[in-house]
Amino acid sequence: MSIGGGAARAAVVAVLAATLVTVSPAESGACACGAFVANDKLSAQQETALVDLTGRTESITLSVLARSAADEAAFLMPVPSRARFEVADADLFAELDEISKPDIEVREVEVDGDGSGGAAPGGSGATVVDHVEVGPFDVAQLAGTDATAVTDWLGDNGFTMPQDLSGALTPYLAEGWLVVAVRLAPASGNLEEGLPPMRVSFETDTPVYPMRLSATAEDVQPLRLYVLADHRVDISNPAPAGAAPELTFAGRVEPGPEHPTLSEMLPGPRFLTRYDGEFAPDLIESDVRITTATTDEPYRAVVVVTEYVRSSWREVVLAIIVLLAVVGVAIVALRRRRSRVDGRA
Repeated sequence: MSIGGGAARAAVVAVLAATLVTVSPAESGACACGAFVANDKLSAQQETALVDLTGRTESITLSVLARSAADEAAFLMPVPSRARFEVADADLFAELDEISKPDIEVREVEVDGDGSGGAAPGGSGATVVDHVEVGPFDVAQLAGTDATAVTDWLGDNGFTMPQDLSGALTPYLAEGWLVVAVRLAPASGNLEEGLPPMRVSFETDTPVYPMRLSATAEDVQPLRLYVLADHRVDISNPAPAGAAPELTFAGRVEPGPEHPTLSEMLPGPRFLTRYDGEFAPDLIESDVRITTATTDEPYRAVVVVTEYVRSSWREVVLAIIVLLAVVGVAIVALRRRRSRVDGRA
């Protein structure tokens, strides 16, 4: 499904996880790529995304695990230019995690005793451009450059936008971004299991993973970001004053029966890069920019697991003491025997 606007424009994809009737959420939160509005406190526990770069087309497949009893919520995600929305397969991320999992290296550290105590290290107004249904989602796209007007339109249709999120939208709207609103009814009745996986595709000359709305979050933003491209990629740090995301995996992937869901996205061999990071909201300044790396050198992180084992020196010393004792007893017995023999002589 394509939703309006030109190639020079951009879109804010607002995934509104809510019932298909009028709602009035009041709580707000955020995940790494966007922000939530909900009728109960909601915080992201893990956000995993796959960015697929094919020519000028970028597709973001997103899975958000959240902690919340909310049954009405909104998820806002900015993406550049025209958007196409579809439902994604949750098995994709299990396959990616298996492919990119770090190697485990076990190191034994000897400790005294039993080891139990050891420590480890445009113009104003909003215009409806499109309105379609995609699976369980009801999708509408708005065009407007005034944050208040877009917020008012959402309010007229049953959604209350917190003031801080309205302000965070302003930079995007000032640049001519659009708003795509996607409603759904959570199958479980609430969002404890997170949002259903979704995929948004668009055209761009500068691959990006949106992060600026996350500055409105209260908690640290965890992100696992996969990038599927022709070559290995580097990514920028959206929070320059904080720790940079860490490279976890880089390597070529090919279609195969061991990862059938991913294979459907692979016309042939491609390069998969994975980064993991956590970002403090007050340090987030920009979106994540994705660029081609200077090398296609494969990489897999190594996780060192430290096992504390009881030191063997005590046993060795004890064995030596026992041996010396036995030898000492034998020497004493031999001397006594010789003394008795000499006395008889």
